[in-house]
Amino acid sequence: MYILYVTVNALPFGDEFVPGVDNSNKWVVLCSGSNGWGNYGDQAIVYRAYHLFRSYGIPEDHIIVFHYDDIAYNSQNPTPGVVINEIGGPNVYKGVPKDYTGEDVNPKTFLKVIQGDKELANQGKKVVNSGPNDHVFLYFGDHGSPNMVIFSNGVLHADELNNAFVSMYKNNRFAKLSIYVDTCYSGSMFNKILPDNINVYATSSSNYTELSWFWNYDDKLHTYISSFFANNWLVNDEENDLDKETLQKQFEYFKQHSVVNYTQYHTTHPIHAQQYGDLSISKLTVSQFLGHKPKGQTNTVTKWEQNNEAVNKWDVSLDLLLRRIDETEDIDEKNGYLRELENLYKGRQYVDKHMTEYLNSIQHLMPNIATNAILHTKQELNNRHCYRQLVDTFHENCFDLTKNSYTLRKMDIFVNICEHLGHDSNGVNTAVDHLLQYCRHNIQPEFATNIV
Repeated sequence: MYILYVTVNALPFGDEFVPGVDNSNKWVVLCSGSNGWGNYGDQAIVYRAYHLFRSYGIPEDHIIVFHYDDIAYNSQNPTPGVVINEIGGPNVYKGVPKDYTGEDVNPKTFLKVIQGDKELANQGKKVVNSGPNDHVFLYFGDHGSPNMVIFSNGVLHADELNNAFVSMYKNNRFAKLSIYVDTCYSGSMFNKILPDNINVYATSSSNYTELSWFWNYDDKLHTYISSFFANNWLVNDEENDLDKETLQKQFEYFKQHSVVNYTQYHTTHPIHAQQYGDLSISKLTVSQFLGHKPKGQTNTVTKWEQNNEAVNKWDVSLDLLLRRIDETEDIDEKNGYLRELENLYKGRQYVDKHMTEYLNSIQHLMPNIATNAILHTKQELNNRHCYRQLVDTFHENCFDLTKNSYTLRKMDIFVNICEHLGHDSNGVNTAVDHLLQYCRHNIQPEFATNIV
């Protein structure tokens, strides 16, 4: 299904500043942590946001962009140098700075940048050089799992991010900070972790056990070019007077736009955006973080073609492969895609097999709970120390989470193990040691990569 939005006053594309408005106390960091053609939408939304906020008057040296930069000239791109975020829309890649690209898109660098790292600044790199009177806005889009978000080059854990916020608060690095996170399980980055007294307000695309969604499939590019939550965010900005639209009103907009269509399975799914931290900040207007629209730009909407096709971020690789099989009429191409599909399922079965076998090896630690319940239920994470030990052991010795996105959906198993073990330190140590030994003796490195 396609929807066409038309407006007389379409968004001006370029850097247009509001005369007489000082935005020097505002800082914006836009981060797409992912790479690869299947994750096209993560980078495209960041490019679109960059142009939008520059047009609202955010100074060029106050807006920092993280993007892997492998989409514009990707071998699968039929229009090299062009990236779009709306079907038929403008090239959002043009003019986007290469502040941090490739291997520099990683958790350590991200945390350094938002905290104003002097070493990076001395190297001539952009950092958030904010002070006690400044407003900081952060956006992150990629994949996620309980208590973490995934970069293409590393894992950012919830405690690391929230500890950075506490440090910034203590060092007077902002007056107010707002962060939007668009990943699966994004609520788990803040749920019961983010303090409500450090002037930080967080909005997540989903709660702590829900998926997030790519959106707007382009049949010419053969990928999803946007993200459901982030698109709603930018459309809300475009449609409203930012001097009147508050962060709370924007959150209400997210709640009103909360159902996605999973096209491959002809189903609909709710997605519940969440708020965390200092909720009083939500009373502030969007303009206090993202700048002001030029005269005549207020209340404009996107004029480009859209569709409502979506896929959860975890299953985008499978979805795109099934589409390729369905779309191609060339028998050799179809057979090639079918072989890819067979390998994809084999990889998933390989992970499933080893997760079940490992769980069976520690079943004696949890005699009162069935293996099937550990494998297929979702509990709220409270035993974070236990969970972090299992996740780190798994990531370092079993399957690299950044290279095997299918494994992200298995992290609930570690949540369940830890919640059942509780504060039994001996049990936790045994579970961690069993995982280490199991992977060393059973996981073959040549099979433990690119399982999506």
